[in-house]
Amino acid sequence: MLPKILVLFCTFLPGNIAESSVKPLRYNLTILTRLDSGGARNQFEGIVSIDIEATKSTRFINLNSRDLNIFRKKTWLLRWASGRKIRALELKKNVKEPSVVKLVMELPLKFGETYTLNMFFSGDLDRQQEYGYFAGHYDKTPKVFYSMTHLEPDYAPNAFPCFNDPLFRTPYNITMVHDRKYVALSNMPPIKETPYDEIKNYVSTTFMGSPPLAAHQVMWILHSLQKVYSGSTAAGENITIWSLPHLAESLAEVAEVTPNLFSKYETLFAHPLPKGPDWGGKLDHVVVPRYTEMFSGQGLMVYGEDKVDSGLNGLESLQKTLAELVARQWNGLLVSPSDLNEMYVRDGVNYYLSIHVMGMEKEAYNMTQLLRTRLDVLYSDSLGKEKSIATDVREAGNLKFRKNKMCLLTHMIKVAIGDKLFLKGLQEFIQRYANSSALSMELWEEFQREARRNHQLPIGVSLPTVMETWLKQPGFPLLTVQQDDAKQKVTIRQSRYNQKKLNISSKDCWWVPVVYIAKNLPLSQVEWLGCQRKKADILELKHIVNPEDWLLLNVDAAAPLRVLYDSYSLQLISKALLEDFTQIPELSRVQLVDDALSFAWTSLLTYNATLNVISYLSKETSAAVWETALFHLENLQSIMRLTTGYRIFKLFMQKLIEPAFKATLKSLPPQTPKARTSLETSTLTLSSETPTSTISPETPTSIISPDVPETPTPTRSPETTKSESKTDLSLSTLLYRPACQFEIKECLTDAEQRFQSAMEQKSSSSIPEEIRETVLCRGIRNALEDHWIMVRDMYFEAENEKEKRILLNSLSCTTEYWAMQKLLSWALDPKKVPSTLTAGLLSAVLRSSLGYYVGKQFLIDNTEEILRRKDLKLILSPFINAITTQAEFTDLKTHLHKNLPSSMISSILSLLEPALDRVIWRNSLYFDLLKAIRAHTLKDGSENSSVASP
Repeated sequence: MLPKILVLFCTFLPGNIAESSVKPLRYNLTILTRLDSGGARNQFEGIVSIDIEATKSTRFINLNSRDLNIFRKKTWLLRWASGRKIRALELKKNVKEPSVVKLVMELPLKFGETYTLNMFFSGDLDRQQEYGYFAGHYDKTPKVFYSMTHLEPDYAPNAFPCFNDPLFRTPYNITMVHDRKYVALSNMPPIKETPYDEIKNYVSTTFMGSPPLAAHQVMWILHSLQKVYSGSTAAGENITIWSLPHLAESLAEVAEVTPNLFSKYETLFAHPLPKGPDWGGKLDHVVVPRYTEMFSGQGLMVYGEDKVDSGLNGLESLQKTLAELVARQWNGLLVSPSDLNEMYVRDGVNYYLSIHVMGMEKEAYNMTQLLRTRLDVLYSDSLGKEKSIATDVREAGNLKFRKNKMCLLTHMIKVAIGDKLFLKGLQEFIQRYANSSALSMELWEEFQREARRNHQLPIGVSLPTVMETWLKQPGFPLLTVQQDDAKQKVTIRQSRYNQKKLNISSKDCWWVPVVYIAKNLPLSQVEWLGCQRKKADILELKHIVNPEDWLLLNVDAAAPLRVLYDSYSLQLISKALLEDFTQIPELSRVQLVDDALSFAWTSLLTYNATLNVISYLSKETSAAVWETALFHLENLQSIMRLTTGYRIFKLFMQKLIEPAFKATLKSLPPQTPKARTSLETSTLTLSSETPTSTISPETPTSIISPDVPETPTPTRSPETTKSESKTDLSLSTLLYRPACQFEIKECLTDAEQRFQSAMEQKSSSSIPEEIRETVLCRGIRNALEDHWIMVRDMYFEAENEKEKRILLNSLSCTTEYWAMQKLLSWALDPKKVPSTLTAGLLSAVLRSSLGYYVGKQFLIDNTEEILRRKDLKLILSPFINAITTQAEFTDLKTHLHKNLPSSMISSILSLLEPALDRVIWRNSLYFDLLKAIRAHTLKDGSENSSVASP
């Protein structure tokens, strides 16, 4: 018990919260918001009355307030026992603890008595950072304003003076005074709206008193969005959806999806949420334009338009967002973090649970989302820049990284102890801490308790200790496997994997569940690789595999790590993949392909050995495996495309892709009936369309060849079964782009027919959305000038941004100099190209040889204008991603250094590091790849015996 008390004590030292001598009992909060007030600054002011109980006799009260104006003369106590008013003599701010204010009162508070603390406060809504209580606006003329709170994890003191201790759960009575043109929403339903006589056209909206909430769980918002849906669920709760009108159709699923998710989570957690008249009985969804965050609280969910209208996978993105937000109603609201710095643990666990819940109806969703998250995390965490996820860094990219890595660690726990025990531990955690708060350590202890009870965790392994090694140090382990046939022993060691500095002797270590199978041991086994006093143990597995049998570690991508096998073990695995790839589990095949190509990039594995691993891909039927392979191969292709070795690389890719693509031809999505021509006989079978998704923006982007654009990568169809042999629709659309890109005849013929049919119809709608950009790009590359102009007109007539993006990127496939110049002349003109499409257009232009050289001159000619833009980094990224030689790198670096202001040089030049990686790869590994390809592809000696120069 003592260690837990010490942890709690350390968690709540001053600086996180105000250590006070009183306990809050109830908040009465009135907020007056001056929003869009005739050109004046957007501001707010308010009065908070907090009923408190003195836990000791004292004249001092510590509470939290940050960036607010508070006044001594407008701060006082009212003693309940006598009705006497007690003035504040002084408000002291602590330089070392800027969020803590010490109130020095005229008379001491008496132990056990109740008082009301009254404070007037005011603040600005116009702030660059979107936290506390802030104002935003839609990108319209005139601007349409809104104001809302973002109080997680510790921003409540930016909105109102409070006791920001997550252990304090207190009822709130909230009243909002505002212009009548705005709708006011909060955690609870409004109970009355009355005119506010002191300000013309203002009203006062009073909300029902809330159940006990922590300060960071309080939410309110003012907006002028439209009510696009309002109705009751079967359980009697009212759901209201607020958004801009054009999203009404996209949000039609919300009313059905939301109660369905609540039902699934209630089963998952085995614990119902509190209901009844005291809990409000309502749930508002507010979809905010130009907003990228998402929050969920009692009776209110707020998320950005991008979660609804995010391209081809819009519906899936919305469902994923809702699944995460509904999970927070249990793990976040019902049980809240005791440590405000541990919000990332909550978010990561909820993200993992949302993947699980989404996978209940879409079998392929679990694997696809988990693998994309893994790809994203391992890339970012291998660069040596990321801090430990326990480090409180609030940048958007870091917040996403922390959540994603925590998601993978949750998966690791589940695989290590088993699905049933993981679920039981989660349910016990919710049951034990419902309507209170808990530390993440207490969640690990619940999992440990269940695992020990069922003999699934060795006594020497402590899950809190295991998780500490993953949470409190950056990076991830590289497991090296050495098989000794003579002694029938396998030795496993660990070191930190770093893509930049391959320090095999690193002293970093982790507690790792080593999950393995072998050819004659199909059921996965778990052994633990320890880390004692920051010194890595060595794990020896004896008599588990015969010399001629393969051994596979980290089955089902159990932990976020990479595995480097000795050459003999890797040969056995490569042989097994060629003989029958289905004997290796699908998730493990993904990891094998990902690890092999990653190791080759960093010289840990030769390209000859790597191509041995991936050469079986011509038979692969898994879209998940292909998606991972194409991610790496297209990164290589972005370098090879402008070298003399590209022909050899293309021959290799044709050999790899052609058999798999031909096997999927019958699953290609058909054209619409009226768009078919006489050339198109019924060789295509009808299939339902599937939503698609893009790789995370955090992962390194690749420059696609001149032939075909970079389009979103499809996920596997929801209808896909676990059968390895079944060819599904999404694999055919996934392979369509590289098949056309590397000039596989069947793809070129199909694309030409679809393009001609679309041009005859003068509409691109006849082309299935999943392959539309590929078809248009291929057609425009070989088409007449009239066709380019026709697609240009389609672009200007299109209203949907997703369709505009497809058409605009397709136009960049032209081989005409004048057309390329025309596109670049639009790039910085918001009347021609919305700012959200500018970076995509530049990437599309730069992927071709013509566009690359025209684009370089465009950057030189427009540097001054580009440097003034807010999206400077986004615009520069395509130019950086196009660099493959030392000369190009030096030229761009010199140009930026010469033109950038000194304050920006450091941050902008750091963007060049991925380009430097490509330059280094081309200088050191280009020939290795070509030699390996020749060994695997050019079997007859008739081809050139010389290797092309870079």
